[in-house]
Amino acid sequence: MTTQRDTFIGHLFEYAKNDKDIYLVTVDQGAPTLDRWRKELPNQFLSCGISEQHAINFAAGMAAGGKKVYVYFMAAWVARCFEQIRYSCAMAENPITILGNGVGLGYAPAGPAHEPNEDIAYMRSLVGIEIITPCNNRVTEDLIRLTIEEPKLRYIRLERKYATELDNVYSTPGVPCLSNNFLNKGVAIMKPGLSENPLRTKSKIGIISCGYMLGRSAKVMKKLLTEGHDCSVIDLWRIKPIIHNNLLECISKYDVIVTIEEQTLSGGLGSAVCEVLMDNRIKKNILRIGLPERYIFENGGRDYHLDNNGLSVDSIANKILNFVK
Repeated sequence: MTTQRDTFIGHLFEYAKNDKDIYLVTVDQGAPTLDRWRKELPNQFLSCGISEQHAINFAAGMAAGGKKVYVYFMAAWVARCFEQIRYSCAMAENPITILGNGVGLGYAPAGPAHEPNEDIAYMRSLVGIEIITPCNNRVTEDLIRLTIEEPKLRYIRLERKYATELDNVYSTPGVPCLSNNFLNKGVAIMKPGLSENPLRTKSKIGIISCGYMLGRSAKVMKKLLTEGHDCSVIDLWRIKPIIHNNLLECISKYDVIVTIEEQTLSGGLGSAVCEVLMDNRIKKNILRIGLPERYIFENGGRDYHLDNNGLSVDSIANKILNFVK
């Protein structure tokens, strides 16, 4: 199965063949999808070696000269060049697209150095940045058009792998995945589960998540439906900027809002949702569910760590059921 990284970089290559202003800057040395750029578009491919700070500054300079620049590296290394992103890109208003591969626990069992479980928090603190977490390859592919047509400072959080439950999300044959309306919203109801029965007395629960955790959220939704609750899964695929009216429209019918993220809770997706509610004086019962406030040093794969750190499907469902009681 093609990864989100290979989908984005591979399809970007097709655009780059006809647009000599598109450049790919990378610190990765061994991905086959990069070999094609290196071989066929050597003048639009720049390998900076293991030097993320230099890659960002170099890309910022090219963007200042009118080029459409993409920088690819592991998502964990975004923290390593945070200062360069702030000064050379955000402050200088140089639009580059940062492709961070392997978000959350995607690189388990490589250890916490390779697992950015707080990248949403520090990246959304930057002024003027756009943060996007696509759920599958179809969304990833169609995001390329957005980045080319509307250059901005963007951080696109790519999954190293993704839940198979998400393969067919937003995938109607023959219909563009990201219509202008979809792009403008930044949020969508992925799995509607609301009934119109006025006699239903149990809570209406809206689960907000993004990326890999949407797969588990969909399974949690099924459990809650069997317990008699109305429930939907909401894909907050653009974490910054959140268009308040669009998010509030999606969650208006729910009594309880639950955020599920593969992040520690400080400053993450749940915090962003709470800020929108507070700023608009919207009162909702809200439960934030995420990783514990610690770095995970134990050996194990991604799903193993999720299951053993409070993010198994059963654990999430039980937390929600206890909350609504």
